[in-house]
Amino acid sequence: MTSKTDSAFSRKEILLMVCLAIIAMIMTTVAVIPNLRNSVKDLFSSESRTVVAKVTENLTPLGPKVTVLKIHNKSSLELEVYKISDADGMTMIAKIPLAENRDGYFTLKGNSTNLALTDVDGDGTLEIVAPTFDDQMVPRLNIFKYNEGTQGFDKVSSPDEAGAAK
Repeated sequence: MTSKTDSAFSRKEILLMVCLAIIAMIMTTVAVIPNLRNSVKDLFSSESRTVVAKVTENLTPLGPKVTVLKIHNKSSLELEVYKISDADGMTMIAKIPLAENRDGYFTLKGNSTNLALTDVDGDGTLEIVAPTFDDQMVPRLNIFKYNEGTQGFDKVSSPDEAGAAK
């Protein structure tokens, strides 16, 4: 005479194995599909801001002195530009969103950097240079020039981009 308890697995054990198999399939699916993986990652990550780079310099020999921060948010990169003065301290003068969301580096004067204030066009005014990568890991060199009239920053396009836009 064979009883029900003599079977290799009880109903509870079989149910547990089925549940674990379903969980394993779900976890594998989430790990393999990038959009699902990013969505799950976003659920568990905090809404933090991380300063990934900082540079301070006078934009022209006469000023203004600025501090530029490269900020990585949950899923974006942006630049924040603060004017530094003795009277007011630091005042934000520009917030510049970057189209790409991956930080990049480039070599400037023999040093690797991910943010720089340098005179790209030789006019005596420093430009903000912020390298990034897009989703396909194509590098971009974002250059922003100070506009004294608006006291803001204009994106500078490369000669290739300017020619393609015409």
